[in-house]
Formats: sequence, C-alpha cells, structure tokens
Amino acid sequence: MKTLFLTLTALSLAFLIGCQENSITDPVVNGPVNKDQAAAPDKYFQGTIPLEHLLADPYPTTNTFYRITGQIEYGFSIYYADPIPPAPQRYLSVRFETNADLQYICTVCPPNEEDQLAGFIAEVSEDYIPLSGNRSSLFEKTFSIQGREDGMVLKVKFLVTDNRIELNAMWLALPNANQVATIINHY
Repeated sequence: MKTLFLTLTALSLAFLIGCQENSITDPVVNGPVNKDQAAAPDKYFQGTIPLEHLLADPYPTTNTFYRITGQIEYGFSIYYADPIPPAPQRYLSVRFETNADLQYICTVCPPNEEDQLAGFIAEVSEDYIPLSGNRSSLFEKTFSIQGREDGMVLKVKFLVTDNRIELNAMWLALPNANQVATIINHY
C-alpha cells in the first residue's frame, strides 16, 4: 500500500509539472511591457523651420536664382510599431504646414516688376517617417510650386531625430528627369 501511495503521488506530481506552461519560450523582459504603447504616442514635438535661401535656377541658364522666403511649421509624435527590445521599430507621424514665396532674381538683368513673384507654396501634409536604430533619419519631401506652368517643384531633405526636424538641403527641380538642379544650399 505504501508503494502504491508513493507511485500515485509521483505520477500526480509529474502530471502537474508537465501541464505547467513552459517559461523557456516566454520572451525575456527587463522592464514593464505596455502592449497598448503602439496606439498612443509618448510626446508631441513642434517647431518652425525658416526658409530664407537663394536657390539655383534649374533651367540651364547662368546667373539666375530664386529667393525663397517663408517657413515650414511642423508637429510630430513618435509611435512604436514594435516596442519590444532589442530592436524597437519606431516611426514619426509628422504634420507639415508650408507657406513660402518664390521670387525670381537675375543678376545680369535689370529688375522687372513682372518677374518678382515666380510662385508660392501653400501646403498642409501628413507624412509617416520610419526612424532607424541610430535615432535619426533623412527624409526627402517634394513641395509643388503653385502659380507656375512648367511643373517646377521644391525638394527638401530633412534630418529627423527623436525631438526635432532640421533642414538638411533644399533645391529646385523640373519634372523632366534629364534636367536636375544643383544643390546650392547644403547644410
């Protein structure tokens, strides 16, 4: 009877151990994990980028430039697509509000009243930018220039970090791929 009791105890103990969840396959977590973190951003950042630059004319002419004056207001939040370490996947939800004027400047021509305003940019947009592991990314955005018939656009390259957006480069380009403007303002 003693042997039967020990055998039943050993079998019930083995059954209980075998039915428990295996903790070897569970992920290792060094801190608290919030599964809802992907749905809500941590912080909201905003700022203004002044646009006061001289840009080269994308047409193959010499000594002609465009002066851009205005600003880009931005606001962004950081979202986590996968917050679990060691490689969390993050992206920014950025809202750009751009207002700028483009003025034609010819250095060898006499000033002309009709050529003063060559176009303007008035645009509101929302973009999603992935952030790489080093917490900074380059992001290129194209703004259409209104008031022009040739399809000229403003291309802007931004340096994006966890807490700000900076202007990295800016240039004018034409829709024809064979004509590319040189970058005169590189930061």
